Amino acid sequence: MDIRYVKQHGDFVLTMVNDIVLVNAKGPWNTECVENFGLTYAGTVYKSGQLRWADIVMLSGESLLVPEAERALTERIGRAVAAGLGQVYIVTEKSRTAATSVRQIKKIYAPHSLSMEFVSDLDMAITLARTAGFAVDAEQIRAFFA
Repeated sequence: MDIRYVKQHGDFVLTMVNDIVLVNAKGPWNTECVENFGLTYAGTVYKSGQLRWADIVMLSGESLLVPEAERALTERIGRAVAAGLGQVYIVTEKSRTAATSVRQIKKIYAPHSLSMEFVSDLDMAITLARTAGFAVDAEQIRAFFA
């Protein structure tokens, strides 16, 4: 589902394949984008019935958040962790600001007890998710991000 609002800066598309949420996120992002993302994520993940899941997040463009969006995303991550989010794979291959984005994302996720991996390509995220025991459908994952 792709939600766009006039005041929203940044874009995302997400879907769930088995027990993995796939997020294609193009920045930069503001608070409105993070709020809309949170609603879409909740509507997808929490209604799936999964008790434990992983996220694979592909960063694209200027993958940075304004400070208010950082705080909003930190709150939403806390809710997801409490509900069953167990692992996050951040893919930086399409990010124009990868080094800065990694620092910012580490800061956002720091308050939460959550395993994270930063990888430079999608295939590494797929391999790591499979190794961690998630139900990986590599073909569907690659098709989503194509």
